[in-house]
Amino acid sequence: MSTEEPVPQETSEESIEPATSMIMRRMRAPLLFLIVVYAIAILGLILIPGVDDKGNIWHMSIFHAFYYVSFTATTIGFGEIPYALNDAQRMWVLCTIYMTVIGWLFAIGNILSLVQDPAFRKSRDESRFKHQVKKIREPFYLVCGLGETGYEVVKALTEEHYRAIVIEKDAESLLENNLHNLQEYVPYLIANASIPRYLQMAGISSDYCHGVIAATASDATNLKIALSSKLLHPEVKVICRSDLRAYEENMLSFNTNYVINPYRTFADIFSMLLHSPSLHLIFDWLTGAPNSKITNEPLNLQYGRWILCSYGRFGQALYQKMLEHDIETVILEPLEEVCKTFKHDNIDQADSIIKGTGIDEKSLTKADIKNAVGIIAGGDDDSNNLSIIMTARQMNPDIFVIGRQNQRANAELFKRTKADLVMQPREITARMIRALFLNPLLIEYLNQAKKQGEEWTNIVVSRLSAVIGERKPHVWTTEVNEAMAPAIIKAQLLGRKISLNTLTQDPASQKHKLKCVALLIEREGSFQLMPDDSNVIKAGDQILFCGMRETMNSMQWTLHSMSNMNYVMTFESEPQSFIWRKLSRKYKGQERRDSRR
Repeated sequence: MSTEEPVPQETSEESIEPATSMIMRRMRAPLLFLIVVYAIAILGLILIPGVDDKGNIWHMSIFHAFYYVSFTATTIGFGEIPYALNDAQRMWVLCTIYMTVIGWLFAIGNILSLVQDPAFRKSRDESRFKHQVKKIREPFYLVCGLGETGYEVVKALTEEHYRAIVIEKDAESLLENNLHNLQEYVPYLIANASIPRYLQMAGISSDYCHGVIAATASDATNLKIALSSKLLHPEVKVICRSDLRAYEENMLSFNTNYVINPYRTFADIFSMLLHSPSLHLIFDWLTGAPNSKITNEPLNLQYGRWILCSYGRFGQALYQKMLEHDIETVILEPLEEVCKTFKHDNIDQADSIIKGTGIDEKSLTKADIKNAVGIIAGGDDDSNNLSIIMTARQMNPDIFVIGRQNQRANAELFKRTKADLVMQPREITARMIRALFLNPLLIEYLNQAKKQGEEWTNIVVSRLSAVIGERKPHVWTTEVNEAMAPAIIKAQLLGRKISLNTLTQDPASQKHKLKCVALLIEREGSFQLMPDDSNVIKAGDQILFCGMRETMNSMQWTLHSMSNMNYVMTFESEPQSFIWRKLSRKYKGQERRDSRR
């Protein structure tokens, strides 16, 4: 007796699509009923004798009977063929008409019921989504959650011509954020992204999946998405949004690449404003939403008495920064329990918290708003925050106002209040995610810039102002390798030294420079801020540039074309074809085109 175990046969995960299976199950009875009705009707026409045009007895063939029943059942007749029917045949045809009408009503009713069945529609949408995902044969990013944050991220990705796939639980969010107006087609699925089956359906295990963005409003959901993503595809880059420190630490424990806490991020921005207003201006320019207008003047925060309304997650993050900067802070908190906890945990600052909302003059008077230099309306209710801002403005028109906006629908109301700074958690999260996915070097640049002095920052602001207009500048990273800069690699193999000056030269005119600034060079783990144009480029360098999008497109000509590389380096052009060689000799020494651009 053989002891060898049988070799298991490989079977497909799903041999039949769920939608197809549902159709087969639901339509089995109607189809069988129609087949029986047609068979009885055809059999009757075959058996009932008729009379031909010569008066002889004849019987319909199977073909003629099937043909006659087919058009009779669907159109109630085209005529009596091939000969006129007798009364017996006509009586049978009448029965056939009513039988087939009932059969088709039964079948069509089941079809309509199936089409309207939510389970069938869901199964059909999932099948269509899976086919769309399988067709993608290029790098893509999986965005879980299409709220305000998710939509801004998807929009930024598609504008850079990256592919994105969306999983969103709420169908209303898909209606509010129209994905069909984006630069690239975005497949989407209405499902809970924390369920691993839907992540696999969205291609999480595919080699083309280069990143997962967990941007839902629930920390628990984002945690499950991050954990599932790392288990299903360990090498994929995962970025999560988290409002709670406990969830943030849990996410980082299993190698989540980045966790963004919008409240602590804004606290860092607030600290940046206190430390260096010019640095905040650079941060705002480089991380703002695409095509958004930029602020021309830096915001100047004064040291003095500040009023912080609400000591929730946002208020706690800000208060810690205020303590670090030795800012006198008065907290207005409506909940008695929160006040007691604060006094217990902060004995030295027990007098800094006052029970109150800040929406009325009485509580603001207790906080001494007349002598305050700034107020922060930081609650989780937009109506209360708007009320705090309006009341504070009436009592102290010169006070610096920071408002927290929780709902995008209230953007116009916050704009009307003319608050000096509006904190939007979703917008801040979207800023950081855009930077981390599209330009990771930008985060390193900002970290390095924080270590510089105010004089250095002011110089950078001046240099950036010279190359950008009224809209947010475009930031891009160029890596010196065979794929992104083949012309540089070829020139270096010929023994030439390529400098930043070569890249920033206009490939259309030697008399002009491209309007861009090199922000950072990363070389073998070391970083060089604001490198000079004379800096020699080496293979493997990553260079962070800032300028307009059309400037980046012009630079691509130099990076990819050896002819353009020769031109900007004042080497003799090397035309490839006979005709171009003839033309180059004729127009040698002239500009490639009119230098007026």
